[in-house]
Amino acid sequence: MRTLIAVVAALVVIGVASAAPPELATSNVNSKSGKLTALTARTVYQASSFPLGLQLSVPDATWTGAQWTTSSRGKKAFAFVDVGHGGTSSTGPPPQGMVTILTSLGPTPWVSATVARIHQGGSGITFKATSAAKVAGYSGVQFDGNVWGQFGHSFVPFTPTTHGASPADSWHIDKDEAFRFIVLGVKRKTVVVFEESWGLPAEQFPAFENEANRVLASLKFAA
Repeated sequence: MRTLIAVVAALVVIGVASAAPPELATSNVNSKSGKLTALTARTVYQASSFPLGLQLSVPDATWTGAQWTTSSRGKKAFAFVDVGHGGTSSTGPPPQGMVTILTSLGPTPWVSATVARIHQGGSGITFKATSAAKVAGYSGVQFDGNVWGQFGHSFVPFTPTTHGASPADSWHIDKDEAFRFIVLGVKRKTVVVFEESWGLPAEQFPAFENEANRVLASLKFAA
């Protein structure tokens, strides 16, 4: 009997150890119906729709999150993970700061080419100097900026010039937003981390960046 109890206990332990982390909710935040879902502090979440086995946790209950993909020519093309403050209703106030993590489900250009694509096209935007960065043990570059043009600015990190079309990896930010890009080389893929003020006044963005760093410190690419 004692042997049987020991075996059962061992199986329970193995089952607990092998349990997968909970999934981030699925919602296209870059759409009118998109929203974030409240996250539990210090719980590791995964995003199965994101390649590279992305996992992260948040330091407190003020954070929300979601995962989603976009398609091109009928096939899933790009994977996104978002974490921010608020934004839990598609009809309510926007997130008070957000971090977007993005990559392609297919091949990606090199980090340097991705940085060049982010910098190209449009006006009404200021980019600051590029510096070295490291997130989750992977190296890359980062640079800050702000949007001052009346009509905002759209970023397209992976898709080549589209001559006016809106590709599946594009997103728009509004006038007076502050942002930070971190572009990483991860296991032969380029991953873009984009921090933006969104609903925050730009002067409060540095404080949000400090909080976002705590989330990025938990980031893992487990696959």
